[in-house]
Amino acid sequence: MLCLACGQTSSRPSREHVFPAWLLKFLKVKRVPMNMYRRRNDGTKEPHRAMILDSFKLRRICTSCNSGWMSRLENRARPLVLDLINGSVALESLGDDQRKLLARWAGKTAIIETHAVGAESPVDGRLLRWMRSNEDATPGRFAVVAASNQYGGVGHMQVGVIRDLIGGETVAGNIVVLAFPNLILTCGFPIPDLDWRCRCDLALYRPMWPDIAAWEPMKNLNPFTCSESDPLTLLETLAERIELFQPVL
Repeated sequence: MLCLACGQTSSRPSREHVFPAWLLKFLKVKRVPMNMYRRRNDGTKEPHRAMILDSFKLRRICTSCNSGWMSRLENRARPLVLDLINGSVALESLGDDQRKLLARWAGKTAIIETHAVGAESPVDGRLLRWMRSNEDATPGRFAVVAASNQYGGVGHMQVGVIRDLIGGETVAGNIVVLAFPNLILTCGFPIPDLDWRCRCDLALYRPMWPDIAAWEPMKNLNPFTCSESDPLTLLETLAERIELFQPVL
């Protein structure tokens, strides 16, 4: 098979959970249905499909990756993610290694999500290959911020940024929001092979990766006042509070 994380392999296909089974079990939402929507060109939304959370999986991951480096990452991240969700650990208390671990887990989860939902321009699979080959290195060529804003369940949003270049070539980047009770993880994946910098709403988000010194504040923002009763608007606003940009030379 052609594995998204390691390329051509003789290992059998597996079904990688987008949201890990241990997390769904902890939150008691394994059998809860999740509604998916797509945005129309006019800005309105239309139902896309409904899926039981425990069935939200990607088959393009081989057994060796699923039970190997991905399993090791899940096992390392699990105590930290659960402590953040149950409130026993605060984001501002995390050390450098914990922030990198959380960013690596969020990045892996977000990449899998963009392929599982059938995004028109999913995140480049080379980032997963980097993680596989560099388990103890930095998270990768992407950015992650976190917030403790309360969210009522499990949700996600993928926003694609597509740019047409001279000669007809198309390149793309992505913003992915992963929402859990008491923990929001928002990932920014830049257009491949181009220089980039990152900025976010530093009143809302705490940078996990890269280090906070690499981040610029977003300016002229309205106060963050989204209601939990409108989860789609909440996720959209969260996605708008981070951006990757090319510096002007």
